[in-house]
Amino acid sequence: MQNNCAQESTPQGGAQDKDAPKVKRISPADKSLFFRGNKIEIKFNEFIKETGFAQTLISPPTAKRPDFNVEGRTLTIKLKSALRDSTTYTINFGDDVKDLNEGNIAENFTYVFSTGSYIDSQKISGTVITAKDNTPAEGIIVSLYPKDSANAILKSKPFYFSKTDKAGSFKIENIKAGKYWIYALKDQNYNYIYDQPNELIAFSDTIINLSDSISPNVKLFLFDENKRKLQLDEVRSLSPGQLQISYTKPIKNFKLDWEGYTENDFAYVYPTNDTINYWFSNYYQQKDSFYLTANDTLLDTVRMEMKFIKKDSLNTGNKNALSIVNQVSKSRIDSSNKANLILQELNKPLKINFSRPIIKINEAKQIQIKEDTESKMIEPKFTVDEKTKMYVEANFEKKENTKYVVEIPDSALQDIFGTWNKKLTYQFTSNSKTSYGNLHITLKTEHPENYYTIHLLNSANEVVKEFFFTGNGERKVSADNILAGAYKFEVIDDTNKNGVWDTGDFKQKIQPEKIYTYKDIYQLKGGWDLDVEVKF
Repeated sequence: MQNNCAQESTPQGGAQDKDAPKVKRISPADKSLFFRGNKIEIKFNEFIKETGFAQTLISPPTAKRPDFNVEGRTLTIKLKSALRDSTTYTINFGDDVKDLNEGNIAENFTYVFSTGSYIDSQKISGTVITAKDNTPAEGIIVSLYPKDSANAILKSKPFYFSKTDKAGSFKIENIKAGKYWIYALKDQNYNYIYDQPNELIAFSDTIINLSDSISPNVKLFLFDENKRKLQLDEVRSLSPGQLQISYTKPIKNFKLDWEGYTENDFAYVYPTNDTINYWFSNYYQQKDSFYLTANDTLLDTVRMEMKFIKKDSLNTGNKNALSIVNQVSKSRIDSSNKANLILQELNKPLKINFSRPIIKINEAKQIQIKEDTESKMIEPKFTVDEKTKMYVEANFEKKENTKYVVEIPDSALQDIFGTWNKKLTYQFTSNSKTSYGNLHITLKTEHPENYYTIHLLNSANEVVKEFFFTGNGERKVSADNILAGAYKFEVIDDTNKNGVWDTGDFKQKIQPEKIYTYKDIYQLKGGWDLDVEVKF
């Protein structure tokens, strides 16, 4: 005789499930009073995963961690410690409750019960903002610790916590009346403790008093205090003769030694001060060791497999010859030949970027510029950028709405490999005077004790103009001859008066400098003047 037993299984096929598990039944019920048992059973509307429940916390903490067991749609919790009298307990599941198939998370899911006659009713809400760019911080753990647990986030898990949503908002409920420290944490290892160098932290300057009459709404500013240990992060061979060297944090100075060094080798540091481009002329070298020194004391030796050019093949088929690299800029189509032309601003120098550093200009080989409509040649003086050596620059008076052709004759430029260029041509077109306008700005403050750095930003969030302001009252400034377009402002409360935004320090209880961003977008038209007012 054959026995056919029915077996629960997950359905197959159909539309993708995007819904988080929902509770169908809880025993004892959520927010039960006079709780006396040691077992809680929660049944969901779908199968859930056995996640280990490492993120799940019970507050106040119990002497022993409860047991969690999943069978199909049911989660069973067994309490293993005696509970306090007349106490409200909250089990917060973090991201541990997920459906079986898609892993959809029941976010901020909690179960609350009391061993006494009432449920604690205090609550707190607020938002977490990323301090550096003033944007909402999603998925951040917001934690409460009792008043006698200052800095406890460095070593212990919270009493109460919640997680922020897409708007950076959070809410914690069913809190026992009292005084608490509040923190926000971008938790990289999911242990609720601020213990990783790449974690972000936020804190309140004052203790939070939760009483019957107060339900505070707080704003926390999340920051990276850059406490990572300085060490070599990565060395990459980007192209023949070029290494990129990166460190885990900004450095003060840098030195590189290797057997293939020549007097043409050079390095330049990125504005972030944590990345270096190193160029060397031994482009045929396939493998070698490099000896790196940062801040005079951090020593590293790196053995590298390098990209290289075979000897005597540098200019074969022009594959490896020096070439022009178009600038990142707006381009427009020339109606006569359909070629993409770089749009050059009238009041800025002409810059021509190259594929390799330029170490010398042959003055006997004049670089010439010709207007498209005239045969007359312009012969401005070109110079090499001292820092990167990756572009040449010339300043000359340009006509508006005019196409120009730059002719770089053979052997006019010598690159880091010691080779001279073959003949090169570069085309661009100038814009019109009506492409520019003037922005007249009135700065106003009611905080004479503060020092501010004000940035005028374009639509790409690039700083177009920078102003500094201190004292009471107002000040008038202007941004003249700037391109027509959309502009906005940001203001840094520059507490140390160094002209840049600075992060915070958790141990020293220093908040990150505040950045005020303004929603107003100012549309500047070409040929117009626009008056704006910025208050801070």
